[in-house]
Amino acid sequence: MNTSLITMLAAQEPGRVIGFDAQLMWDLGMQLFNTFIIVIILYVFIHKPITAMLDKRKKGIAQNIDDAKAAKADAIELKADYEERIAKIDEEAAEILKAARAKALEREEQIIAEAKKEAQLIKEKAAKDILLEKERVKDEMKTQMIDVSTLMASKFVALSIDEAKQNEIIDEIINGMGDVQWLS
Repeated sequence: MNTSLITMLAAQEPGRVIGFDAQLMWDLGMQLFNTFIIVIILYVFIHKPITAMLDKRKKGIAQNIDDAKAAKADAIELKADYEERIAKIDEEAAEILKAARAKALEREEQIIAEAKKEAQLIKEKAAKDILLEKERVKDEMKTQMIDVSTLMASKFVALSIDEAKQNEIIDEIINGMGDVQWLS
């Protein structure tokens, strides 16, 4: 039925597709007014909150960027501080090693000096022991010589022998003593 109405209206004015009459203008005006009201309602209820939310988000992002820049600056500062500390630690380690080496050399020299002193004391003690041993051997030799002389004298007296027999006895006593060296 609608199509017939459109056909009738179109038939009233031949060659015309749209008729700009009062009803069309009224409809267009109402549509324009309604669109304007919808835009205002959307602006008031949606645009302002969305804009406020976007501004809040924009400020939050700006704050995050500023915080990130500050954190980066702090990190760079900390890195520089740590690198400086590491360099100082390396220097301190080198100084500690140098001091330890110097101490070790000093201790080495001290040990060598003590060893030399001890060696000197050992030499002196050995020299004293050698002298004492020489004196003891001399005393022992003197005692043995006295014993041998006494033995020889007693045999000479006991036998009252002639010179050949006396030489034979002396040779026998000397051979019996072995390879004893007479020390002066």
